[in-house]
Amino acid sequence: MRTEFDPDRLPLTILELFRIKQGEMVSALMHLGTRLGLWEALRDSEPCTSTQLAEACGLQERWVREWLHGMAATELVQHDDGRFALTPEARVALTDSDHWSFMPGVFGPPMTHYEIERTAEAFRTGVGMTWAEHGEHACHMQCAMSAARQESFLVPTVLASFDGATDRLRAGRARIVDVGCGAGVAARLLASSFPQATVVGIDPSERAITAARAESAAAGLDNATFEQGTFDDLDRFGPVDLLVTLDVLHDLPRPQDAIAAAGRNLTADGWWLVADIKGRGDLESNRKIPVLPYMYAMSVFYCMSSALSEPGGEGLGTLGMYPARLEEMVRGAGFTHFTRHDVELDPTNWYYEIRL
Repeated sequence: MRTEFDPDRLPLTILELFRIKQGEMVSALMHLGTRLGLWEALRDSEPCTSTQLAEACGLQERWVREWLHGMAATELVQHDDGRFALTPEARVALTDSDHWSFMPGVFGPPMTHYEIERTAEAFRTGVGMTWAEHGEHACHMQCAMSAARQESFLVPTVLASFDGATDRLRAGRARIVDVGCGAGVAARLLASSFPQATVVGIDPSERAITAARAESAAAGLDNATFEQGTFDDLDRFGPVDLLVTLDVLHDLPRPQDAIAAAGRNLTADGWWLVADIKGRGDLESNRKIPVLPYMYAMSVFYCMSSALSEPGGEGLGTLGMYPARLEEMVRGAGFTHFTRHDVELDPTNWYYEIRL
């Protein structure tokens, strides 16, 4: 470790600090683009002037012009002689909701004063926030952050790699349970993909379950139901042919208890599909992750906070359920088959096939 002050490094340090602050402020601009419909209007009108975009959205031109200049400064938006257009790649990532890279959900509303104060309190008491405590915006953010990837990869890529799973789920009256289903994106996808199966989504958030029920009804899915609950309630829903747990285990105060509940309720020839973040095991190994500061920030405010929301919680955090740890935990609970599947296009998750 260096101990001597280097005056030549000071400007670089200051620049990095401004880049960090820039991320906070530009994220809020990105959120306004989503909230005000600017991305879609820009896509449909491009190349366009700030006046044309303002008219398309029913907004004030001066505000739209400054927003466009900010987005052009990020180089997500192109500028030529007073006209603006998304780059082809940004057009996909910001406006194509069917593409796996669709990202507007990442730019949810900025964190509230309450969330900052509550997290500062957690540093003193050790007890963090549940996801539900963050409020309705966090429920929407959770859903939007992963929906495009689940719709793109879950059935055609991940489940297709599980030997015999899709054939069995299509053929018979299989039972599928999605624990930590959130607003029900994956559960609805599974229900529509396997109409002969019975799908149950469970989640501790009342907001999420309400949203999941409404979306399922709107989609006309009569083989999907949603109940408020956690892994502690899984015994009410077994035996399960396919158990699904997507980006959940690292958020739990007692992940080992959840793994034990999965073992009790999975059929002898069933599958447990677990998706979790691509953690590597320790800080230095994690430095390979291009957005590592973001991951640790998410952990402090959301994932680790949730995993410490009960006294004595394990507190794994966003990157804490890395492959070796998960394998050790599930084998210790009696599972004998553990396979990690890497979806090349998914930069965020590994997918695990776990069986008794």
